[in-house]
Amino acid sequence: MKTNKTFYISTPIYYPSGNLHIGHVLTTTLAWVYRNYKKQQGYETFFVTGIDEHGQKIQKKAEELNILPQKYVNAQKEKFENLWNLLHIDYDYFSRTTNLKHEVIIQKIFQKMLEKKIIYKGNYEGLYSINDEEFLTKSQAIKKDNNYYHPTSGHLLQEIKEESYFFNMSSFTDWILKYFKENPNFLSNKAIEKELINNFLNKGLEDLSITRVSFDWGIKLDKIGISKHVIYVWLDALFNYLTALNYLEPNNDNFVKFWEQGDERVHILGKEISRFHAIYWPIFLKSLDLKMPTKEIIHSWIITPEGKMSKSKGNVIDPIPLIKKYGFEEIKYFFASQINLDSDYAYSEEQMVNVLNADLANNVGNLINRTIKMVNNSFSNGTIYDKENLEDIDKNIYDELNKTYEIYKDEMNKFYIDKAMKQVLFFSSKLNEYIDITKPWTLKDNLMRLNVILNTLLNGIYLILLCLNIIMPIKTNNIFNNISLDLNRDKLFDFAKFNSKILDIKTIFFERIKN
Repeated sequence: MKTNKTFYISTPIYYPSGNLHIGHVLTTTLAWVYRNYKKQQGYETFFVTGIDEHGQKIQKKAEELNILPQKYVNAQKEKFENLWNLLHIDYDYFSRTTNLKHEVIIQKIFQKMLEKKIIYKGNYEGLYSINDEEFLTKSQAIKKDNNYYHPTSGHLLQEIKEESYFFNMSSFTDWILKYFKENPNFLSNKAIEKELINNFLNKGLEDLSITRVSFDWGIKLDKIGISKHVIYVWLDALFNYLTALNYLEPNNDNFVKFWEQGDERVHILGKEISRFHAIYWPIFLKSLDLKMPTKEIIHSWIITPEGKMSKSKGNVIDPIPLIKKYGFEEIKYFFASQINLDSDYAYSEEQMVNVLNADLANNVGNLINRTIKMVNNSFSNGTIYDKENLEDIDKNIYDELNKTYEIYKDEMNKFYIDKAMKQVLFFSSKLNEYIDITKPWTLKDNLMRLNVILNTLLNGIYLILLCLNIIMPIKTNNIFNNISLDLNRDKLFDFAKFNSKILDIKTIFFERIKN
């Protein structure tokens, strides 16, 4: 039985045919931080990530390496798991489309769709991109020198003809248009929504080929009496979001709790796969009378001087050297706090160092280090919350504390981590300014006033660390470790929490990065 509110979040299951890059870090960090925030607010959460292991591209890659596809994806799976371990990103479920449970459930889903007559057998004739795992019409492709190319990736398209089962996508065009109109907050990015409507929905959806017979690396349908066919990647991949919750399994408590009766069901994805998640996925769900996601967060791209990161351009940035050089929490802070969901982000390592120094060392670190030093110098038995002797300037800080927390929650509830963190940093700057105005270093002969200022600062720092905790839990928890003070929203407005707490801390927090 459900008691707390629930929050389900997924990343896409990543295609493991290439090297890891900072785009993987961005998407997974955002999802992980949203999960942490909801936990902080008392939700019961479920976080899914994983890899999409089937398809012709995987089979081709394995053949190039002269190994079996299963061996190839097993090795790739370890790369992803190692990266998340290195970043200290934990999750509740790691989806693999070669998982036997997943395969059995997908076969059941296919069978249900057949029985509902949403699927029919035919022949596919048209263009196909192996690299993008995508079918296109000639009108969607770019023609050059008698060849057809993918309009976004530029990959060469093959003309194919083969027997296939089709999902009757066209019959849902009116429904999905109506759903977008009636649920204006469903997709986070209005520009993407407009693009999807103009480029696909207003032209009318074409039925979707969902099986292939020209290769066999996929979920086979012979167990339900259909020979030769394997399920094509999108039907297989998208339903991982429900197979992770044991949909159609006897033990389906998580499916009931987090999906059927769930309060928030959220997917985060890059805009290049928005069509599959924003159009195909809701239609698949509707066809089986299942609940829709409550939100799809569509984030923009990381841009390098060579343009959007892609393997073909050779501008993919490996995250592992960055993590080892700057720290796993610093890397997560940078990507979580700097990326505006709706705008492409121009990345450079120099910019990252500037952000880490400005935000963490110069602002928050400076505030924490100078405050703790002053407390240690003058109050060996700790400070006391002295409400009766608060002056207007102190009361203003407590008002700002309350206001900052409300804005932080409002922005996080709208999934704008960058805006939430800007508000937190603004409050940190206010506290640094408060130190400059009150000049506590001149008050060694006025301990009553000095006590009020330093205790006010500690309460303000507590809020900053509580907000940063969803991104940097290890570093923020360590700051008050020696006084056994956890970062907990229930303690935020207990301003006596630092009473007589001895801050025997000599560590320098958030040191400046020197290049």
